[in-house]
Amino acid sequence: MTQTAFPDWNKVETELLGERAQRVVQQRAFANGLCSGRRNMVVAAPTNSGKSLVGLIGLLQAVHRGKRAILLEPLRALAREKGEEIERLAADLKKSLGWTFNVKVTTGDYRLDDESYADPAPGGELIIATPERLEAILRNPDHASWLDTIGAVCVDEAHLISNPRRGPTLEYLITSFLALPAPPRLFLLSATLGNVEAAKSWLEPCDVVQVSERYPPLTKQVVEVGAGETADDAVTRWLRAVLQEQQHQALVFVYQTASTEKLARQLTASLGESAGIAGAMVYHGKMSVAQRDLSRQAFLNRTCRVVVTTSALAMGVNLPATHVVVRDLTYPNADSPEVGDLLQMMGRAGRGDQSGTAIAICKPSDGWAVCELQRMLDEERLPEFRSAFAICAEQGGDLPAGTTQVLSLLSRKSDAGASRSDIEAFFLRSFGGQHLAALTGEALNWLETRKLAYSDERVHYKLTALGRTTALSVLPSALAAGYARLLRDLLEGDCEDHILTNWKPLDHLICLNLLYDRTPSLRPFSEALAKFVDGWAERNAQFAPHIFQKWVRGGKGYSSAHEILGSLGVSVEGKSLDARKEAARKEAYKATFLAIVLHERSMGTSNDAIEKQYGIKNFEGIEEGWRDGLLWLLGGVSRMLDIKVFFYHLKETCEASPERIQRVKRLLGKMRHETFDMQEQIKYCSALGPLLKQLKRSAGGRAGVGIQSIRKLEEAGVTSFSELQKLGYEGLIARGIRRDIAKRIASFTRKRLM
Repeated sequence: MTQTAFPDWNKVETELLGERAQRVVQQRAFANGLCSGRRNMVVAAPTNSGKSLVGLIGLLQAVHRGKRAILLEPLRALAREKGEEIERLAADLKKSLGWTFNVKVTTGDYRLDDESYADPAPGGELIIATPERLEAILRNPDHASWLDTIGAVCVDEAHLISNPRRGPTLEYLITSFLALPAPPRLFLLSATLGNVEAAKSWLEPCDVVQVSERYPPLTKQVVEVGAGETADDAVTRWLRAVLQEQQHQALVFVYQTASTEKLARQLTASLGESAGIAGAMVYHGKMSVAQRDLSRQAFLNRTCRVVVTTSALAMGVNLPATHVVVRDLTYPNADSPEVGDLLQMMGRAGRGDQSGTAIAICKPSDGWAVCELQRMLDEERLPEFRSAFAICAEQGGDLPAGTTQVLSLLSRKSDAGASRSDIEAFFLRSFGGQHLAALTGEALNWLETRKLAYSDERVHYKLTALGRTTALSVLPSALAAGYARLLRDLLEGDCEDHILTNWKPLDHLICLNLLYDRTPSLRPFSEALAKFVDGWAERNAQFAPHIFQKWVRGGKGYSSAHEILGSLGVSVEGKSLDARKEAARKEAYKATFLAIVLHERSMGTSNDAIEKQYGIKNFEGIEEGWRDGLLWLLGGVSRMLDIKVFFYHLKETCEASPERIQRVKRLLGKMRHETFDMQEQIKYCSALGPLLKQLKRSAGGRAGVGIQSIRKLEEAGVTSFSELQKLGYEGLIARGIRRDIAKRIASFTRKRLM
């Protein structure tokens, strides 16, 4: 519904600025038709220059017209933070706007069942999302009308279009908007966007607002490691001088997560009170949300004056630091940061009206001439703005560049499908253009050979049932194809279906650990690890995965793990067949170890106990993201096991009898329920989890016992069925359990003992 009042956008900007003066980038954006036109806009300016306000006003204009406006943030934490900020602003802007608007944060990248995508909310709606989340929404053809309600899209950190991991999704999304009959207005914001003319040409009609001056000023220096000292010594020496001023606080960027803990300890010991009451703290991706919030609040409250973080979180660390240190210029066995990356990190120094100072620590082994690096930082040479698809194509890999996006596009076409020329025409509108369109044939061929898509004489392409399930579940294409191929191989090679009959829940976890490219590495392979896994399987025969028992188990030269990896489509390196077999054995043992660890955690073993028993460091930080990813993957696998494609395979390829088809149907149903059970266990990670599951099943249609009740019992020290049974009805109430829930639990435990 279009608003009746037309706001004074200059007044809105004044209210948003508060006591701050209008920045140059904001002046130029207004002069370039920010409020009077509908052209797209590229805003390239240093950090803290006021870009965000330009994007917000552009979004609010769409909301004023009763449309949806979308702000894309690269990280969930940033999206949540920005959502809280805009919600506060919405209340403050009510008077100057003359109306209110809804703010919605959607960052659960792949779980869409709990949200609706209908017509715009009354008064319009501003949505903050990650690119991956938005792409997941658009895959569903039922959301096509929702796409038409979008009036403006603002892309923060737009230079990520050139990032091989994040760029393809972002470029595909923008192309989707540009290809609409009535495209929304697009805003691209970045502090390190090189070659803005290329971006302008892509988004035509488009204006560019480019500012190179930074306010407040940022001093950038290169500090050389002195003779006889390490990089950590140089960091400590510099911070000791900086922190003499009480108002100073510093961020230190390092390459690896392990280095954050070590350097934080050294800084705490060396700097003493200068590091703050809490000492130097860490902030990295392997910490839980609660752990990161603790570090963040300590820095904001100034009980901590130094935070050591990883360069991978340079975008996500939004802390008011006066000083920044970039310790590592060289990343062993990985792509080292370019000048644009260094500028991104250094730009975190100096926020608001407070000037900043940032240094880069240069070691002799880095290969940089100090004067040359200083000159490049002063000149702020930004990396070329390129299509990530082109970069991915150059790097190669098992999955052809653009395959995931072709799958997504076919999903949006639903039953109608699309011709190759239609798909190529879509990708010609992308930033990769002709180069990306040329990759379409290879991507379509990959999807066809993996049975995710099919064509009528290679003219019209549609997704198979497996392909649709893969797309709508947002499963990685290679993972879905590999899982399905393993099931087909098992159906072909085991006519009596013994393997499916003996399949255990942990078999699902082994497959996912092997297939998912973001599975954590908790421990390197060793024969001691293999011995531990063998021992656990012997002691826990009822849980031991069948895949491990039949194929993986065995010493060097005696394992058949390569057969499972072959069916899954997981490649390993090795110059000879024996070398590849040994590499497969190691990978399979590590995957089994991961499954065991997660099983033990899901049964309620504490993080501390896991770390001690299994020799793992910082498991609390690792397991949160790992569990979250597996919940999504298991949900997708459960949907795969419910499609009829495997029955068709039985009939057409295996020439199975009706009796066998019915048997396999029951077995796949059993495996599907195992994924549900595994999701429940992983979700709660409680020793009382099995009890919770049984209580839900016995509820008879009534609401089951919730996790909050289980958590109350755990906090009261109740961690086993026998302890629960001893409490009885009155004991449960005394520990804070609601009377109706206490009655249900007490009744259930009595029946179990009868």
